[in-house]
Amino acid sequence: MINLQNSGSGFFYVPIVIGEFPDLPFLETVQAVDFGNSSPALYRRAFQRLLCGLRQKPPGPNPMFKGKLRLPSIDTGTQRPLVQSEQSFLDAVFTRPEIGRPLMILAQADTNTQIYGHALRRQAETLYGVDNVFHIFPPNSSRADSAAYFGRLAKQCRLEGDISESWHWAEALSQKLDSGQDVFLLVTGFENGPPESRGELAGELRQLHERYQALRVVMMGGAGLAALKYASGSLSLLNIAEELPIPQLTHRDLHHLFGQQFPQLNLSREQLQTVLDFTGCHPRLLPYCLQQGADSAQACAQVLRQSPLPAQLFTRFHDERDRLLLCTLLAQTVLGKFAIWPDNELLRRLFWANLITRQGEHFVWHCEFIRQTGCEVLECG
Repeated sequence: MINLQNSGSGFFYVPIVIGEFPDLPFLETVQAVDFGNSSPALYRRAFQRLLCGLRQKPPGPNPMFKGKLRLPSIDTGTQRPLVQSEQSFLDAVFTRPEIGRPLMILAQADTNTQIYGHALRRQAETLYGVDNVFHIFPPNSSRADSAAYFGRLAKQCRLEGDISESWHWAEALSQKLDSGQDVFLLVTGFENGPPESRGELAGELRQLHERYQALRVVMMGGAGLAALKYASGSLSLLNIAEELPIPQLTHRDLHHLFGQQFPQLNLSREQLQTVLDFTGCHPRLLPYCLQQGADSAQACAQVLRQSPLPAQLFTRFHDERDRLLLCTLLAQTVLGKFAIWPDNELLRRLFWANLITRQGEHFVWHCEFIRQTGCEVLECG
């Protein structure tokens, strides 16, 4: 969007934020609008800022919309309560027997990691104190050089000085630890940024862990984070880390959660169970079916077939070699022995894309609908 706006095409945009203002570099150079507070003065000021943004004019020193305006009720300070399996997972993070080892929280694609990130940060601030908890999330740009990457991490850690290299960032964090300060470092979005910077960050985290017992590191990510432990075997940068995969929610928790989120559906327990079984509780298919009011397997199939979701599931697997191998797998129900980082590259990609899942000690397709969709999309004979 930035490139398009600068192209002279006439395109412009106004970012709207509700809730915590994210630490994104582009927000410093555009006229973003914060609607996170519904108090009359602040909301009117934000509304005036929006009007100016739509006119592509600066908001002025004291913008305040004076016209008639219905103030909404906005509550962005609370997250939904954790269900039982989510709370059990959170408790496990802070009660690991080897508390000193860095911890990897691994999530397949489409998993809602945001709720875990917020909950982890709140719990860590309760245990360690707000000033001792640093939440970093690397910039989501493959073009970010080392200076941009680690400069952003330094800002998120409230570190002083000109930080443009990985070792600058690690040295500044070391100063806090040398002063006797306990530090809880939460890293989310480990997949973001160029692989080189990701590797540098992993290397610095490993060295910091080896030097300081007062440092507690919890990292959250997907295949890119897992690769830092498994891809290079004993030479992997994070082979010292302990992994903790995010579990699938139990059917009991899903009944409770979606019963609260979609009360207007008024689904019976049997109807909701049918939807859960059809979608395999897939984190994209299940919410979509419920949002569209599906109350049976037939209704789920209909709304999904009319959506772009089926085609999107296999967009990464259209290479001819992938297609031939996939068609063989799509004819099977049991796909091989389960492993977090299987030796078979295609199984590994399918697992981290959340198309296959664990059942006992084996891989299986996430649900029959996904298997059938794969056969259709890839035109398996």
